[in-house]
Amino acid sequence: MARIQGVDARICTWELVTGFEESLAPENLLEYFRRDFPEVEGSPKFWKMVSFNSPEGRRHRYLVILGSPGSSDGEKDFGKRCWRGRRALPRSLFLYARADAQMESWESYENFRYAAIVNDTLYVLVFYEGRLCHWSEERGYEGACGKEMAVGRLQRMDEFLRQDPLFSKAGNFRQGELEFLEVNFDDPAKSWATQLGKAARDPFWKGLHLESRKRGRAAGLSLILFFLMMFAGILVRENLDAGGVAMPGPAAPVLSTPATGPISKEPRIQKTAKSSRPKARVAATECPRPSISVQGIVGDRLFSGVFAGARVVKRAGDSLESYRVKSVLRDRVVLECGGREWEVLNGAP
Repeated sequence: MARIQGVDARICTWELVTGFEESLAPENLLEYFRRDFPEVEGSPKFWKMVSFNSPEGRRHRYLVILGSPGSSDGEKDFGKRCWRGRRALPRSLFLYARADAQMESWESYENFRYAAIVNDTLYVLVFYEGRLCHWSEERGYEGACGKEMAVGRLQRMDEFLRQDPLFSKAGNFRQGELEFLEVNFDDPAKSWATQLGKAARDPFWKGLHLESRKRGRAAGLSLILFFLMMFAGILVRENLDAGGVAMPGPAAPVLSTPATGPISKEPRIQKTAKSSRPKARVAATECPRPSISVQGIVGDRLFSGVFAGARVVKRAGDSLESYRVKSVLRDRVVLECGGREWEVLNGAP
């Protein structure tokens, strides 16, 4: 068995909706991904988690693995180099083993929402009937303030789980205590490396290897986005350079029964206080609640979603008919029109 080497990578959730009878070839994933996120550099790995029917069509959810920004040598790579003969995996997969250990202590695998802050990053893993179906990670959760932010973020995540066309079928999700972990990834003798090895042996990750492009080195990529997303990430859908590699994932469970009951297409929108900007020329009466669904946010710079039935990719300052994108935040988008503002949460159906 090949030795495992953990590399610095980002993981996000990406959802793709196709027709019920449309075939989805792995080699076409990169093209679809670019349409959603035309600004991400690098070549991602796609790892299928689940597919299921919904009123909108067949939904496919993938983990997307991209390189971490700011590598020491300035290249767009996975941070650490991978020695020849070693199996390179995202080092954050050690969290999968921690979550799995909790589920192993129960009588049966259940629907489980696991969350942990590792150094300054909040990770959320969602297991549906014991299978990983969502992964998101967000930076910027330092100190006591970060803990308070995480509590609010998890509350919004739980609301997402209650409204999501797949997760809503599960009813309540079991929730573990939010873990706070300080991890020195430069020390391979620490427990995180042992847990990474355990995760690598799980059948779900069979075949995953961030193989080298240069004589046994890890594939190079760079990430400008946050993640993914997701609720995530879902996080992720960005622009990349040519040559992405679609990996054969493990067989995903096929949930062929359409989602029961109508699923509202109107997002959960929170109205905020009036903007301090000068009043827009558009009359307030011309600005009803915007019909928009935010499906992914990239690095607090741009978002992908559906507006008035059409897929859009916008950034702060762009227009959506009579609305203006005021700001793109970590987990929401703020629209303004006629002196009013609306917050649209990422991932709200």
